[in-house]
Amino acid sequence: MSDDRLAWIYSAATPDELRDRYEIWASDYDDDLAALSWRAPWAGAERCAAFLPPGGEVLDAGCGTGQVGAALRSLRVDRVVGFDLSPAMLARAGATGAYTETHQGSLLAPLPFLAGRFDGVVSVGVFTCGHVGPEALGALARVTVAGGHVTLTFRSDSIGPLGYANVAERLEAEGVWTLVECTDPAPLLVEDGVGVDMIVMTWQVGPAS
Repeated sequence: MSDDRLAWIYSAATPDELRDRYEIWASDYDDDLAALSWRAPWAGAERCAAFLPPGGEVLDAGCGTGQVGAALRSLRVDRVVGFDLSPAMLARAGATGAYTETHQGSLLAPLPFLAGRFDGVVSVGVFTCGHVGPEALGALARVTVAGGHVTLTFRSDSIGPLGYANVAERLEAEGVWTLVECTDPAPLLVEDGVGVDMIVMTWQVGPAS
């Protein structure tokens, strides 16, 4: 059933349909993803925390039920803001106690945060099939302070075909950010019994020094 749910989520055709599907899935989300050996939240949180200054504030963009926030708290990151499309998912995230604030909204709309507010941004499982397109990448950089970092996970089989790599490279050419780390592919998810390779990429906002 968990594999079927994932395919159902990936096939969402519009942001409204995606939100409605997550509203339905929220109560079973954590159990279903555990059955799929979903390790990306920890991987993303760990790399985000590695670049964060002491006391830094993080935006968890597309926080879902709060798995990334919980991982950040275990890494002693105490200032985490959650943002998600689905009110039901966001309610579960808030109940974890991992977030200082939660906000509902779409990454495809203007973000409700001041430019340069966050020391770090992390987004796990969001830039993928049927979710958020590459046009949202620049907005994450905008709300990150100069010298701060944006850490994102990608499926290795989708970063090129879905246009994320091209837009990320264009933003680098424009001086918006600089790639500082890309992890080796690792099976952070299992679909139909087969590990799906994912990578974690981190950019520093602002031109290269």
